[in-house]
Amino acid sequence: MFNMLRDAGYYVETLGSPFTCFDASHYGTLLLVDLEDEYFQEEIEKLRDDVINTGLGLAVFAEWYNVDTMVKMRFFDDNTRSWWTPVTGGANIPALNDLLEPFGIAFGDKILNGDFSIDGEHSRYASGTDIVRFPRDGYIHSFPFLDSSESGATQNVLLNSGMNKADSPILGLLDAGEGHIAVYGDSNCLDSSHMVTNCYWLLRKILDFTGSNIKDPVLFSESAKQDVPLYEDDNRLPSRRTDVNYTLYSAVTGKDLICRSDSRFEVWGTKGYNLHVRGRNKIMPGHHVIDLGRGLNSTFGSSRSRRPKFTKKRKGDSLGNRYFSLLYRDELDVPELVASHWVVPAIVAVTGFVLILSIWRIHHKRRRRRRSASGRLANI
Repeated sequence: MFNMLRDAGYYVETLGSPFTCFDASHYGTLLLVDLEDEYFQEEIEKLRDDVINTGLGLAVFAEWYNVDTMVKMRFFDDNTRSWWTPVTGGANIPALNDLLEPFGIAFGDKILNGDFSIDGEHSRYASGTDIVRFPRDGYIHSFPFLDSSESGATQNVLLNSGMNKADSPILGLLDAGEGHIAVYGDSNCLDSSHMVTNCYWLLRKILDFTGSNIKDPVLFSESAKQDVPLYEDDNRLPSRRTDVNYTLYSAVTGKDLICRSDSRFEVWGTKGYNLHVRGRNKIMPGHHVIDLGRGLNSTFGSSRSRRPKFTKKRKGDSLGNRYFSLLYRDELDVPELVASHWVVPAIVAVTGFVLILSIWRIHHKRRRRRRSASGRLANI
């Protein structure tokens, strides 16, 4: 997938910090593939603002999640002499549903398998899930698949057909304020480790939509448009496992929200952009002013100046004209912050130099003493 995106001319960055730690105005699309962790409430709020007000594109590729199936996958591991059970499914659907709830989107707990085609392009849907909530005026694509989850298998037996297939919605596309959203229930077609057939053709169409608002006529056909919303009651949505202590495995549950070293240095150790803005903005030499005051407090009806798209490579593009600094009242100034990274190496270098000089002086004194002693012996 990475090679395909690079060959198509996209810049690709990997975010290892919470969603609060990047400036959405610098990016075209946030691509979420097969994610298994939870999300901070601040991340959920910022992502909503990034999409609706800033115009960030959002593309989600989910995976299966079914508690009954996970419980039955429990096994005894001879190496550790203990019982093992999946902490989550192929993706953490309850967490993804929390993340997508502000947009009226949710995934279900089916485990769907089958083949399908769109506009002559064939693909394999392998252990993916279905879409159970989606807003009106969005575009939904459904195909007949076999549900291999525990509840689905039971239903197939009751219907006296082991191969019963029903149409299930798996692909949804939606305009959301200034941004665009695409959700798809399977990620196996992007994973080269156990891929049957890839769906790069679909990923390219999705990125054209989320990043540049280019709408494929087949994906956005009138027959796919939703006149009424898809809606599933809360008590029918996938739930988290209550018999597993997820804190042991999660980087979110029971942890503090913090921007890590893969973020720009001005938000290291903070909660990130738009959430912790204090003091004033500083203009770095040769760079443009970027207002960090807007964000979660901005409204849907506020000024919507479209930010430039940086999804694809363009001649003359550089990070310099998009770089900025954020200062807090109780933090170091930027030059001091940069200089502080060199303090420890400088101290080590000076200490080493003094130590070497001291050793050299000691050896030099010993040589002089030896020479003077040998001179006295020669005179005798």
